[in-house]
Amino acid sequence: MLSRLWKILRGAPSKVETSGKPAENFFVTTVRLFSLSPDLLGELVARRTERGADNVEREHDAFLLDPGLGPGQYLSSDGRILWDDDGWSVAATRRDAFAAILCGVWKTKIERLRELLPPRPDDAVDCEMCGSTGEYNAGGLMRDVNGNVISIICPTCAGLGWISANLALHESVLESRRAN
Repeated sequence: MLSRLWKILRGAPSKVETSGKPAENFFVTTVRLFSLSPDLLGELVARRTERGADNVEREHDAFLLDPGLGPGQYLSSDGRILWDDDGWSVAATRRDAFAAILCGVWKTKIERLRELLPPRPDDAVDCEMCGSTGEYNAGGLMRDVNGNVISIICPTCAGLGWISANLALHESVLESRRAN
């Protein structure tokens, strides 16, 4: 996930230390947000087994969603999002958690992860920033080294494609932030 770009787009200040001194690393955990179905859990376990688990996955019974260009993102088997936050200043909002799930869909190709996202409520309106696609590409201005247009998860709707007054995406879902 391109967390720094997200912060710029959302207008959030960056807390990454640039004075030559490394920023402190944190391990960030949300409250329990999701209930994993037996089918999804089975698919995640199979993926973790086939590629091998890292230390975070073993310690927290979690599944790697995105090793990332930002903080490593994980989904625990009990429905929490975990970030290995090495200077990215993860806010741990509902928006960040939903974006982590969608990052997992993109990176793992496990479409069943979408089941964890909320259904579109009746009061929802299409997200104007992404045109209700859930993906933001700055009008084609963001490109990879080969000149291909790239997208990120929409920083406005967290990739849902819609916004609802009844879903506070900016709400903190932080359970703990501890130094590594």
